[in-house]
Amino acid sequence: MRKRIKRFVPIILVFLCACSAAEAPAPTVTAPTTVPYSKIIDAGHFAPRDELEAPAVSLPPDVKAVIVPHGGEAIRMAAGIIGGLAESSPKTVILVGPNHTTNGPKIATTYAAFSAYGGMVLPREDKLRALTGRGLARVDDALFETEHSVGIHMPLLARYLPGAAAAPVIFQKNVPFNTAKRALDALYDLSDPDTVLVASIDFSHGLSSREEQLRRVKMLECIRAYDAAGVLALDATYVDAPVLLAALLQLMKDNGCAMELVAGANSSELLGREVPAPTGYMTIVFYGGG
Repeated sequence: MRKRIKRFVPIILVFLCACSAAEAPAPTVTAPTTVPYSKIIDAGHFAPRDELEAPAVSLPPDVKAVIVPHGGEAIRMAAGIIGGLAESSPKTVILVGPNHTTNGPKIATTYAAFSAYGGMVLPREDKLRALTGRGLARVDDALFETEHSVGIHMPLLARYLPGAAAAPVIFQKNVPFNTAKRALDALYDLSDPDTVLVASIDFSHGLSSREEQLRRVKMLECIRAYDAAGVLALDATYVDAPVLLAALLQLMKDNGCAMELVAGANSSELLGREVPAPTGYMTIVFYGGG
């Protein structure tokens, strides 16, 4: 009898284990995400809703890049250009600007989405990975919560280019030129007809209106000549992001792009009254090329 019981014990144990396994809940599987950061930044505080409207500027065909201002009083200048880009319906906007703080990495980006007045601008993940994967930029979400060189344009992108994804990148002033150029090269293939580069750059600071106008003439000479070295030699009385502008000019020159000045003004001219140390603004378009 005891021998018979011993023969059945292994069979009973196998049966009990099988039942337990059948009743155990299936493990929860979390789907992997392609975005290392899931964050939404409210960009509405950068630009009042009633200042987003402006007549769209008619732009040349085959636009590759534009320069737009980020000063608050010049937002309608930027709105006109970004509104004009709607004609070509780009799917990706590479949005570059200066980092106005001395905080964070030399070149910073974010995988955050930006919301503004019911619209949303999602990140273009593959473009950002092209930077971060090569060590050309580091992610720092906090910088973009306050950096107006990028933030002020997100409501405009949501308003005029709904559905376009953005690759926002900011550069500190002391970034080496070659590093900035490599970053732009990694971000932008100019043969891609669905991508446009928007450079958020302000010009002369700290001078009178008349002095700004004189600096604007000199600045335009450098831009029209694609003189990257000349731009690098200029200070804040000419431009707030000399390294970024120089890298952009070299990129446009390398690809044979033409340029056109759309508009130029300073704070006093835009406000219709003299203000101390007005900022200089220009909107410029680059087009054509290879």
